[in-house]
Parts: sequence; C-alpha cells; structure tokens
Amino acid sequence: TCPSNKMEAANDNATAETQPGVVVIPRSVEFVDTRKVRRQTESTVSCSSSASSSSDGAESSTDSIDAYFEEAYIQKVNERAKKENEQLNLNLGLPVDLTELTRRDVNTAELSVVKRAIRVPVRIMLHILHRFLSLVENPLFRFWSRRVPLKFRQQLTFVAWTIYLPIHKALIGRRSGLHPSVSLEYHALTSMMWWGRLFPITIKRIRMALSQLHVCHPCWAYKDFIKPASTDNKHLTKRSNGEKHGISGHVIEVYHQMQTKLTPTGFRESVRNGKHDEMIVTGHYIQQSSHPSEKVILWIYGGAFLAGDSTGNLGIAEKVGLMSGGRDCFIPNYRLIPEAHLDDALFDVTLAYEYLLYERGIRPENVTLLGVSSGGGLVTLLMQALVEARQKNESYVELPAGGVLIGPFVDYCTPKGSMDAYIKHDLIVNQSVFDEGIPYLEVVLGCHKNRVEASPIYRSFIGLPPLCICVSEHEVVYDQAMILAQRAKNQGVDVTVGTWKYMCHIFPFFAPFVPEGREGLEFICAWLKEH
Repeated sequence: TCPSNKMEAANDNATAETQPGVVVIPRSVEFVDTRKVRRQTESTVSCSSSASSSSDGAESSTDSIDAYFEEAYIQKVNERAKKENEQLNLNLGLPVDLTELTRRDVNTAELSVVKRAIRVPVRIMLHILHRFLSLVENPLFRFWSRRVPLKFRQQLTFVAWTIYLPIHKALIGRRSGLHPSVSLEYHALTSMMWWGRLFPITIKRIRMALSQLHVCHPCWAYKDFIKPASTDNKHLTKRSNGEKHGISGHVIEVYHQMQTKLTPTGFRESVRNGKHDEMIVTGHYIQQSSHPSEKVILWIYGGAFLAGDSTGNLGIAEKVGLMSGGRDCFIPNYRLIPEAHLDDALFDVTLAYEYLLYERGIRPENVTLLGVSSGGGLVTLLMQALVEARQKNESYVELPAGGVLIGPFVDYCTPKGSMDAYIKHDLIVNQSVFDEGIPYLEVVLGCHKNRVEASPIYRSFIGLPPLCICVSEHEVVYDQAMILAQRAKNQGVDVTVGTWKYMCHIFPFFAPFVPEGREGLEFICAWLKEH
C-alpha cells in the first residue's frame, strides 16, 4: 500500500483476506503531488479486501467453467458492478446522463418530456457531424500522420496539455473524476476524454487513434523519472534512427521469412505452418544501446483485436524497456479482425516468439512477454499453447521467463459484471467503443462454445510461468483479470497483481500525464527487474 494514506491502509488491512501467491498493491486514495513528494510503494503486501471480493468469481476456488455461466453467478456480479457504479461520480458530476440523449438503445418512455424533446435534434446533429467527418477524416489523418513531423505533433500535444491542466485545476478541480481522491491530473484527463462516448466510433477511427500513441510518449516526457541503463547510444552499431520514431534507441524494422513454426495453434483446427505469406514476421525491434541486450521484452499491443500496430507502441515500449534494466523490445505486427481471425493473430504472435528464439538466438528464459488489453489475451494464449504442445509431445519450444498483462482482455463470451457496467465511466472502453467492438467477437468466433474455448481465462493455467497483472478496480476488464489471477494461482502459477482505484482501462499508458499512470508503469518495471 502507498504510505501516503495510512488511514485507508489500516482499514483495508482490517478486512483483508490474505491470498498467498497473489500480491495486490492498491492505489493510495490521498493524492500527493508526485513532483514534490515521490510516492514509494512497498514491494510485498497481502491482498486487500477489495481485490478478494472484487468479482465474486475471484473468491471461488472452484475451477468449474460452468459455474461462471450460471444465472445466479451472472446476476451476482452484475449487481456488484451496479452497486459500485452507484457510489461513483458518474457523468462528470453533471446532474443528467448525456448518453441518454445520444444512444440508440435508450428506452425513451422512461425519459422526461424535456429529454425526449432535446434527444431528437441532438441525435440529428451528431449524425450530421459523423457523416461530415467520414468524408474528411481520411485526408486530415494522412496530413497529420505523414506531413506533420512527429516531434511537432508531440510538442503540440504537451503544450496543449500544459495550458489546459492549470485552467482545469482552477475552474473544475476535483469535481469531474470518478472520485475526489484521484489526482487533479486524472480529473482533467477525465473531463477531456469522457465526451468520446457521445460520438459514433468506427474501426477506422480506433485504428487512427491507436496508431498515434507514440505522440504521447516522447523521450523528454519521461526525463523526471527515467534513467537510461546505458549512455552509449551514440556508439550504436548502426547510426540511431530513433529520433525519426520519437525514441532514443535504434529501431530495426523486421521483415523476416520464417521456414517453420514449431508450436501448433488454433481453435478452428490445430495449425503448425501456414502459407508462404503467413510465415513472415514483421514489426519493430528497439535496440537500447550499442549491443543487443541479453534480456528482451516481446511486446504485444492491444486494440480489442480490431486495431493497433507496432509503430504506435514504440514510445512506451522503449520506456518500459529502459525502466526495467535497459532491455531491448520487439513489437511484432499481427493480423486484425474482422479481416482475419483470432487464430491468425495467435499464429503471428507465436511465430514472433519463435523468431526471437531461433532467428535472433535469444534464450527463452531471457524473454518476457508483455501484453496490453487484448494483447494480454494473446500473451496468455501463447503461453497456454506452448504448454499444451509440450504436454502432447507436439513441440518442445521452451517457455518464456514470464508474462506481464496490462488490463488483460481475456474473456470473449457475453459481457457481464464490470465488462458490462463499467463502460458507463471507462475513458477507453466507453459505450461507443463497446458497441462497435464487442459484436465482432460473436461474428468471428461464433457460438458460445467457441467463445469459451477461445477465451484464455477458461483454459488451463497449469505449467505457466510467473504472471504480473496490472489493472484498475474500476476498468471494464477488472472482473476477468481477477478471475484469471485466482484460477492461475489455484493451478500453481506465481501471480502478482497490482490494482489501482478509479482508473480507466490501460491507465499506465497515461504515465506522462497522470501520477497514477506513472505508479502503474513503475510497478510493472519493478516486477520485470525481479523476473
């Protein structure tokens, strides 16, 4: 627990239910300005009561998969999430829920006369704006991403934040976030990002947004809390091209034709090798110093399997590598849905892991997997596939040192609990993103049975290497992350879990802007150093 809130820590400890093997580091409630007082978190604490009772699925010691689909269980987790929402400051603290004026699935009979009168013109205006943006967003995005230099985009982003933050502190303060205890920076971030739920989201817009993640992670944004493990970047074997990509290391663009894939994967059918064009590994390899590092992070980006790319993740991946001891990072690309299948994404990620082992010569015990959101699901599926292949004597590919899961999206069945209720306030997976992305899982995976088989949360965890999970207690994937941690622990896996309150999905990605994101990133990197 963070020492800046001794009173809450005492209350948590009074009701804590210790769960050996799972370590939960809860977020401090009292805000301390991290620019003046650097918060220190203890490396070992027992589970807080909020974690042990988080999803009710985490409480159960049973490994019966059917129990998670019983009506009584679903009703229980839904009620828990609903009650939690009732205690939060929803809708920016406004007296009305603006989504009632914009969403299609609202029961208009329950709305007041005034809301019904306003709802029609508001929806018409948003539809017109949506159509207009559909016409101009492609040329605007091409201009922004190809014509505007990355360094200028980064500077513009942080200048805007520097101007916006003090204005928000003075005018709104702590009135817009889920809870007054979160940092002023996170209140400001909430006020800025909340409005996205009112506007239609498309796959194209999600992909555009995620391709620009590196704009938020320039080197100088981390100068106050990151110390590069090596200072000899000027002596790189190749002249560093990092500045072009917004990083300090050297970026190697990978395009490699693999001859074979040893690990069979797939839900439709067990596949070892693919077609000629499917056996190509592409992505970006970040070399931090003059020589390749002994230990490497295999970074699997997220995006609900709909979006994401290696370029957009270069900035934050490099920072995690530096903060965890100067590790190189490999960010492979993988195929996305709906153009491809979840099988194809897992095929590409598995091939990328074997590329590190057999083409770059990195020992498996020196490779740590890191998955973000849906990438966390792929990381878990990869490790499960490696174990299953070894058990069936189909492959002898060694397991990696461990896996880091940041807000892991690991349950592809009908949403329930936090996945259904917390879209009301999550800044990343809001109602609009949920409406666009979730239906594709049913389209791609099909019936309930297929979705259960594809979900890593319901598969075996026996034999998996150590896991580290970083998640917010108030993000959409909280319930499934805690069920994964409990099931993995029950099956003998060394699991470390860090939880923060009132944060959104993948909040460590906001490390340059909010102190809670920085805490999450430091927690992850501390675990990486130990493993």
